[in-house]
Amino acid sequence: QLRAVAGQTERESIYQPRFDSDGTLHFISDRVSGFWNPYHFNSNGDATLSLAQPMEAEFASPEWSFGESTMQPVPGRGPHVAVTYGGEDGQSVLGILNAVTHAFEELPTPGWSVLGDFQFGTTRSGEPVLVLVAGGPTEPLSLFTYYINGMTSTRLSAKNSAVDEMAGFVSVPRTIAFPTRLPPLNDSSKVAEAYAYFYPPTNRDYTAPAGELPPLLVLGHGGPTSAAHAVYQPKIQYWTSRGFAVADVNYGGSTGYGRAYRERLYPQFGVVDVEDCCAAALHLSATGAVDRNRLSIMGGSAGGYTTLACLAFRPEVFAVGASLYGISDLEVLVKETHKFEAQYPIHLVGPYPEAQHVYKGRSPLYSVDALACPAIFFQGLEDKVVPPNQATLMVDKLREKGIRVAHLEFAGEQHGFRQAKNIVRALEAQLFFFGKILGFTPLDSIEPVLIHNE
Repeated sequence: QLRAVAGQTERESIYQPRFDSDGTLHFISDRVSGFWNPYHFNSNGDATLSLAQPMEAEFASPEWSFGESTMQPVPGRGPHVAVTYGGEDGQSVLGILNAVTHAFEELPTPGWSVLGDFQFGTTRSGEPVLVLVAGGPTEPLSLFTYYINGMTSTRLSAKNSAVDEMAGFVSVPRTIAFPTRLPPLNDSSKVAEAYAYFYPPTNRDYTAPAGELPPLLVLGHGGPTSAAHAVYQPKIQYWTSRGFAVADVNYGGSTGYGRAYRERLYPQFGVVDVEDCCAAALHLSATGAVDRNRLSIMGGSAGGYTTLACLAFRPEVFAVGASLYGISDLEVLVKETHKFEAQYPIHLVGPYPEAQHVYKGRSPLYSVDALACPAIFFQGLEDKVVPPNQATLMVDKLREKGIRVAHLEFAGEQHGFRQAKNIVRALEAQLFFFGKILGFTPLDSIEPVLIHNE
């Protein structure tokens, strides 16, 4: 007999059901605190919080990829489950939780900021060993075994030796909170906080001239309800090693801060994310961390849309932007996107066609008249999520208006670039373009980019 035991209301998000060795069902839910916490069914068949009390911490991540796992029962140990949650300053906590007694044993980690993809195996002696993916600010994502009975963790995947070789060039981020506004933006009482990871420029071989502030690159992640993490990313280090400060923004809608923060974006996509990215840049310039006149922004997919929306609707903030397979026409997205995300725009913007005017009003393509700063576009020609014409239409309008614009298309690439040569070309082309706009010449030897209206 099939019986619904959780998730009967719209205000509850549940996943990762797991049975332990005693047959008890464990799962993750945000039913009480608005944060994903671990639960189990007790002997009376009632859903019970496995923690001593609810925590304002996420024990899960969004299932953008199927098979996500941040909780696993420990083999042969009844109600004990291995869990992870987001701790302070972007660090992740790993531990063993007894769901019945609520006892939590925190396990030592080497400063990992990302933990996930849990699976249990056993040693030759029958001891449970946890296999996971983890990484940190100076540690790229790698595959590890973690011996929960006291032995040290062991890397299973090959270590990236380039990280050690780059000592003195690796920028370590710090978490920042900054003031922002919530809709309606003209209501002065709607002041809130948003978050970002700030990476200072870092290069042991070069020092900026005395008194010169660095340019800033704001990153808007995709999703848009995924999240930025303080994990080693070569693409970010590319910019910080070349004199840029970087702000990787977790705008309203990002996962990791609870349901209320995530739902700030519903149905305010193109409003909340834009306001938060602009607020991050203006906060950093107001506090003297970066140069107000050299603020730039980039993003891919939904982050590309946020980039274009910032340039179109807040043209006074940024000097230049880069869109990687970004959305320029929300109406095309709601009509043509793939089945997996077919209903996503309904939550992010509104029902269609009832809210057609909202889709058009928030589409950068229909607001090019307000866009006054240069932009570069990168697009895969086999992209089925954001069709290539999303970039082409925008580029054509900017060219007609006389705005400096560049457009690079890549054959064989889909939604997100996977070929090394194309990833390198996109990075270098963006640096070349930004240099032309912001008034510097990169030391890198870069193939020139065709800039229209130059």
